[in-house]
Amino acid sequence: MASTANTGSPVLDEAVLAATAKVLAEHGWHDFTLERVAEASGISRVTLYRRGITKDVLVDALVVGAAQAWQAAIWPAMTAPGSGGDRLLRALCAACAVVEEHLRLLTGLSTVPDPVFHFGESDRTGRSTRDVYVAPFRRLLQDGQTDGSVQPHLDAEETATLLFNVITRTYLHMRAGHAWPPERAADSLLDLITPGLLTSAADADTATTTTADPTAETKE
Repeated sequence: MASTANTGSPVLDEAVLAATAKVLAEHGWHDFTLERVAEASGISRVTLYRRGITKDVLVDALVVGAAQAWQAAIWPAMTAPGSGGDRLLRALCAACAVVEEHLRLLTGLSTVPDPVFHFGESDRTGRSTRDVYVAPFRRLLQDGQTDGSVQPHLDAEETATLLFNVITRTYLHMRAGHAWPPERAADSLLDLITPGLLTSAADADTATTTTADPTAETKE
């Protein structure tokens, strides 16, 4: 539990955050209330109020957690051996996997007016929240262009932004909205995207084998 009594900042603990995630996953933003969070966490509504906790504070905390989960999921692809193109495919697979791991929560967060995958200008530290999600793809695209495994004509910044949005939003929609199995959603996305990214058919074939099961290393 993080105590911030001396700073005046809201006091959050794991029980409250877990309850928040549960309520959002089950009810979405429109039926997300502090009363429901209080009931799910076993803490009174008055106690939440005295801690300085609001709906926005709770959602902000979950968004920070989502960004941390994203970074942890993508990091192995950033440091793996292989060409930039191969590592990019690993990162795309990891993106599908992290969405799958947090599918119910992200479905709930997608109903928030300023959802987790919508970029703000910066977080409270002044760091661009956009860069947390896009920078890994940009770096891998640039690495691939340097070693010849990624199409040289692509603009790395624009393509990274497109990749992030296409992968996360489409995977989430096909899983939550159309009930596609994880393998079908991931493989269909990668089969559609990789021919325009890579410089060889062999690398495109690698995409199918490395993304066959996006949930293989994720938690239930």
